[in-house]
Amino acid sequence: MHIILNEQGIKPFKVKYYCEKRDEQFEEKMHEVLVVYKQVEMLFDEDGNLLLYDGQFTHTISYDEKPNIQAIGGAKDRAPIQGNGQWQRDCEYTRHGTLTLLSGIDLQTGIAIPHVHEKHNSSVFIEWLEKVDSMYPQCDKIRLILDNLSVHTNAQVKAYLATKNDRFEFVYTPKHGSWLNLIESFSAR
Repeated sequence: MHIILNEQGIKPFKVKYYCEKRDEQFEEKMHEVLVVYKQVEMLFDEDGNLLLYDGQFTHTISYDEKPNIQAIGGAKDRAPIQGNGQWQRDCEYTRHGTLTLLSGIDLQTGIAIPHVHEKHNSSVFIEWLEKVDSMYPQCDKIRLILDNLSVHTNAQVKAYLATKNDRFEFVYTPKHGSWLNLIESFSAR
């Protein structure tokens, strides 16, 4: 293999990777996310039971979206031939476009909050927020851990949030720090 690379003048060992747009507030944002996780941990006793709480309860949700999921369908299986006992399955599949999965995990209950849509924009994110809003008592607060995607911070989302009287609190992961968001462990590609 090295002979072929040498003949073509390809030298992958001379490639140096870099990461642009470093977050100047990385440590502060990371600290804020980790404090949220510690606060969630403190809501449980040593046996893992949720402690009773007087006053306004804060539901903490780890949120992310996974765009461009292929929606594919397989060919029909053929029943076993008499005496064979094996199902037959064609390896071909049909493409039905792509979908986006918007999802959250309630860190106190473990409940998944999925929303599948053909598009990925602010209106769809607001649909997901409305779904979450309807799940919890109106007196409670909803805190989301999420990334800084423009869909989460644009004027349309800000206008929606303004109608909710501080019901939602967003805790943003630092740029290049999405690994701090627990849901990333479940939605890794």
